[in-house]
Amino acid sequence: MVRLSKNFDSNEFTYSVTAQANKINNAPSIEILNNLKALCEGVLQPLRDYLGCAVKITSGYRCKALNTKVGGQPNSQHLYGQAADFIVPSKNLKDVFNYIKNNLVYDQLLFEHNSKGDVWIHISYVKNRMQAIDNYQAR
Repeated sequence: MVRLSKNFDSNEFTYSVTAQANKINNAPSIEILNNLKALCEGVLQPLRDYLGCAVKITSGYRCKALNTKVGGQPNSQHLYGQAADFIVPSKNLKDVFNYIKNNLVYDQLLFEHNSKGDVWIHISYVKNRMQAIDNYQAR
């Protein structure tokens, strides 16, 4: 385990039930860990500090095999440790999305949902294009 910021560690970004079930090694390289650290320090830790509560990572780094297994985009920023999907169980997720959109620096910010009705926020931090989509249908 590597500490990425005050409240985040590498295990939160690399653990995957799918990887375990399929015996996929999802261990990150030093470069990936550096990208995850930048993601945490740049946007996730400032969000956590503002909210004053846990931010639960639901999908972080994905090696190529894991990304393929979960149906991720072939060019996903998750492959490089530059993106994370998360929820905040104790907060209204749309309010969290709007706070990020209006107050933090990010590359891509998606308020995602799937056909089962699950919702989460996808955020990336690398180019910092400030691209926000508030109703993104995950495949």
